[in-house]
Amino acid sequence: MSVYNNAWIDDTLFHEDVNYLENLWQRLPVGDIDLPLIDLGDKTADALVFVPILENLEFVYIRQMRSLSASRRVILYRRHENRQRAVGLVERAEELRTVLDSLELKQVDLAGHGDAAMVLFEFALRYPERCRSLIIIAQGASYQIPPHPFIWLLHDLFLRLPVEHILPASFLRRTVINYIVTHAQDNVSTPALPRHLIEEQFAKIQQWPSIYKFSVLPIIHYFDIRARLQQLTMPILLINRTDDPLSPEAGTHWLAEQLPNCAAYSVISGRERFFLYSRAKEVTPLLERFLQTEHARNRLAAVNSTGELDE
Repeated sequence: MSVYNNAWIDDTLFHEDVNYLENLWQRLPVGDIDLPLIDLGDKTADALVFVPILENLEFVYIRQMRSLSASRRVILYRRHENRQRAVGLVERAEELRTVLDSLELKQVDLAGHGDAAMVLFEFALRYPERCRSLIIIAQGASYQIPPHPFIWLLHDLFLRLPVEHILPASFLRRTVINYIVTHAQDNVSTPALPRHLIEEQFAKIQQWPSIYKFSVLPIIHYFDIRARLQQLTMPILLINRTDDPLSPEAGTHWLAEQLPNCAAYSVISGRERFFLYSRAKEVTPLLERFLQTEHARNRLAAVNSTGELDE
């Protein structure tokens, strides 16, 4: 069993977690396709659904899944990546809805990291009645990365032109990972999650330039919900790290102030974007307290409306 209080993630520990995750996948008929799904814990308990990021990067959630499944139902699905047709926020939100429908889940707690949080926001705006609460990790209300607007223009060209046929996968992979591991305020300390382990997972993604064009860019390039924030009235836990070029802390701080029902905002002093995994000892209790508090509030609301407390 993994020891999660170590500051350093070594190869053995990481591979153990990845293998544990890979051995849990089962197939779930969702619409016209079967999606890999992990469904842990008590099936009668409140469900927490982790919204997936890129295939083979789902390890970011594994530590919270193992901890939280001891007291509740925990679900993760592997999204269907597209290499030929653009799949944007609306399609991803509908994919999530179809997963919930297939599992006959009417209302759940939902968690999303980075790009997955963008999908989660879109889902919550479209189906607020399905969201008991949201846990948003490392994502603000829009997506503008430095140097902006140069990167925005590059992304726009990538979407419009057949660049995926000539751009080397190794170059694009290295560029994306550079953003993931950047920590401008702390360039001395070694990150807890070594770069070569992240590279291992990215190397498993087949036809990476095509996936970046058709499954990644249609989400991040058009994401901006600043004008719709007042519609997000469900309780939201917001977590970020101090130094992330993909999700600047100033942006999540602003988001915390604008949300109608931001239950808590926490900033982690992690040195990598995947701090949810590398700093689990610090992050997981934040999720546990938030979920326990919202569960207690829901039970109290049920008592106030019915006069009885369901066991």
